[in-house]
Amino acid sequence: MEFIDHRPYQTGDDTRHLDPHLYARTGEFVVREYSLNQQLPVTIVLDLSGSMAAGKGEKRERAKLVAQLLGFAALAGGDRVQVVVPGDKGNKFSPRWHGAARADLMFDWIAKEQDAGRSDFQDALRTLRRNLPSHGLVIAISDWWDGDISPVLDILFSAGHEVLAVQILTPQEIDPAGIETGIVTIEDAETGEELELAIDAGLLSRYRKLFAARQEELRGLFNSKHWHFVTVSTDDDISQLFTRTLRAQGVLS
Repeated sequence: MEFIDHRPYQTGDDTRHLDPHLYARTGEFVVREYSLNQQLPVTIVLDLSGSMAAGKGEKRERAKLVAQLLGFAALAGGDRVQVVVPGDKGNKFSPRWHGAARADLMFDWIAKEQDAGRSDFQDALRTLRRNLPSHGLVIAISDWWDGDISPVLDILFSAGHEVLAVQILTPQEIDPAGIETGIVTIEDAETGEELELAIDAGLLSRYRKLFAARQEELRGLFNSKHWHFVTVSTDDDISQLFTRTLRAQGVLS
């Protein structure tokens, strides 16, 4: 809030804005007028770690596209936008942009970002809180495969931030139907650790149940704070996310 001027008190005015110093000098009730800054600081936290390279890079490219489109929506609405990419050497910050005329600069900055290596998205959000503008909007774009995220969400909530979480997954991560069965070796995209598994119908069924439970847990964590959690498949029509899903949830108008 920015101070503009004084004016005489009128019935119904907020008495917290009465100026006691002017009353002491003049004996008249005068209120201080303010203009409310409606500009919203928006921070887009973009996960480009190894796990986002799944599906031949479709997850990473889809995450970049979502970041660009949400960033443009914020710039077109008059908000200030900054993009943060967590990496193995810490968080990388873009400049702060304001105004739709800066959209191309933002698009280029996001497009040029590559594999961020091994990074802990949850830890990145925790350390990032010290650099966030007060009472801003945090758009966190990731596959959200981290473990217990509730502590970092509590930190962001207590600091007065709003959070929009966008989860980017491949169709095979959502439902592994058609995946090769038998003895297979899988490799962690970030640590390189290998694990040999016997994949059969029973294991795939268990995966589906655990995945559904995880999704329900994530939605519950965000909904309990009146935040939004949206899952996007790399096969989804991206226009539906903006014209239907986010509008239906009141994120976009």
